[in-house]
Amino acid sequence: MSDSPAYWIVGPGRIGTALATVLAGIGPVRVIGRRELPADHPIRALEVDYRVDPPGAPPANTRVLLAVPDGAIGSAAAELAARGAPGAGCTALHFSGAQPASRLAPLAEAGYAIGSLHPLQTVADAAHGAERLRGAFFTFEGAASAASAARAIVESAGGRMLEVHGGDKAAYHAACVFASNYVVACSAVATRLLADAVGVSREEAARALQPLWSGAAANLEDPGLPRALTGPIARGDVETVRANLAALDEGTKALYARLGLVALELSRELGLERGAAQAIEEELQKALA
Repeated sequence: MSDSPAYWIVGPGRIGTALATVLAGIGPVRVIGRRELPADHPIRALEVDYRVDPPGAPPANTRVLLAVPDGAIGSAAAELAARGAPGAGCTALHFSGAQPASRLAPLAEAGYAIGSLHPLQTVADAAHGAERLRGAFFTFEGAASAASAARAIVESAGGRMLEVHGGDKAAYHAACVFASNYVVACSAVATRLLADAVGVSREEAARALQPLWSGAAANLEDPGLPRALTGPIARGDVETVRANLAALDEGTKALYARLGLVALELSRELGLERGAAQAIEEELQKALA
């Protein structure tokens, strides 16, 4: 068994390319895809071995990273397992935040230690994904025998590793959705409302809102929750809340009210006066009726 583990990354997409960038130079890296890559693909600039669906099982001490869409994890695992038993000490990890490590059961039966490793980071494009992974938290779930391989990957990225039980993974992933996807969704609502209110394009509205988004993100880091919250609910300004609700269509009003109830709980933690909190809650609940 070699001292330095080898890495097989299945899938040259955003996560696969980011992983290849992080791991290049740490150990031998092979990236496996289903077709030849275009000349300008970021993988081409890395010192890695790109192969189109090579045959055979990996040699000893190989860490196989399945960087494929959630719906393809099972089939990718089955295809790899069909190649036969791996060399000693091989680990297989997938990178889904929602799917359990048990999706790799065919590989466990073939002799791999299995697990899942999910970055708490958004990777929107292949070219800059590695920058996002560096210093990020990652969450591991799976067999204890796979944890050391997962930890080595996290350490290569300069990150920190959390662990989650399989039964809690759906709730864990919902937390990630709120932290990332729904921030983008709420930003899209804000962009639409501002563009319509002041008569500018959505592109210009997004540029105008950028300092608010950046400021909110900075406040979440320092001073942190709950003091990062600002705005009419935190101030106890029931008249502004009422006016906001009156200006919105029914669907957006319901979204405002649902999120407003969460903001209200944070405001109560901050010491919002009881009468103001009650008045705001009544307005929000009325919008949901």
